[in-house]
Amino acid sequence: MQQIFLATTSEPLTILVDIIFIVGISTMVAWYFYFYLKKEIIGGFVGAIVISGLGAILILASLQTFVRDIIMWLMSPKLGTIQLSNVNLIVIFLGAYLSLFLLIKINYNRGRKD
Repeated sequence: MQQIFLATTSEPLTILVDIIFIVGISTMVAWYFYFYLKKEIIGGFVGAIVISGLGAILILASLQTFVRDIIMWLMSPKLGTIQLSNVNLIVIFLGAYLSLFLLIKINYNRGRKD
């Protein structure tokens, strides 16, 4: 059976930190949807926190290993034991995206002239 929390040991402090992360991130996501996007959610803001927390735990329990494997591959791409590249693909994507995002913001978000 997969562990629901990220703790590899049963230390109470580690489990407490996992719970704090889950509740904190769920609260931020709930705030984004409820207050920033102004979406109507069952139970209001508290309902949004509960729903996002349950979703986080369900996804964490079922997809944690899969997502970790994808992230590790993106950080060091390999085919079997053959190293494809020595660059971190996540950092390359973030650098490329951030540079274009900043350039567009500096350029006052103007559209293309076709």
